[in-house]
Amino acid sequence: MKDSKITAGLLVGAGLLLATSGARAADPVPIHWSATASTATLPLAKGARVVAKVTATIAPGWHLYAFDQQPGGPLPTVISLVAGQPFTADGKVTESDPKMEFDSNFNLPTSLFEGKAQFTVPAKAMAVAAGTVPKLKIDVAFQTCNDRMCLPLTVVHLAAPITEREKH
Repeated sequence: MKDSKITAGLLVGAGLLLATSGARAADPVPIHWSATASTATLPLAKGARVVAKVTATIAPGWHLYAFDQQPGGPLPTVISLVAGQPFTADGKVTESDPKMEFDSNFNLPTSLFEGKAQFTVPAKAMAVAAGTVPKLKIDVAFQTCNDRMCLPLTVVHLAAPITEREKH
């Protein structure tokens, strides 16, 4: 009798473990981020303007929140340059046009993106290490939700190698 209780307990525990690991394997990664950066001329000189394009590819059923949100609403997306690199901000970060939609998670209208969102990050070179391929380091803090739940604030770290823009 004792052995059958232990066996039943082990089977239940194993079932819970499998169910939990299956749920973890299916955890959504609903937004994939990428970044490119370009400048007029390489090698990069001090004071050179660099423009990064950051793209969020959003899984179906999920959305990403825009920069401006109402109080009591979702956490807005924040894009910034990483401190301590040889680049500084050179203007305001801009976003593609969000849509306004009622969000049942917050019970109010929100500005959001679905499918894809694009951001432009202007920067200026403050100093450049010779002989290296410079990379612009960008942090993105964001919240994403679907119609049933929201994931916690997430921060991604992007590093965009700087290339020379094509001359037309």
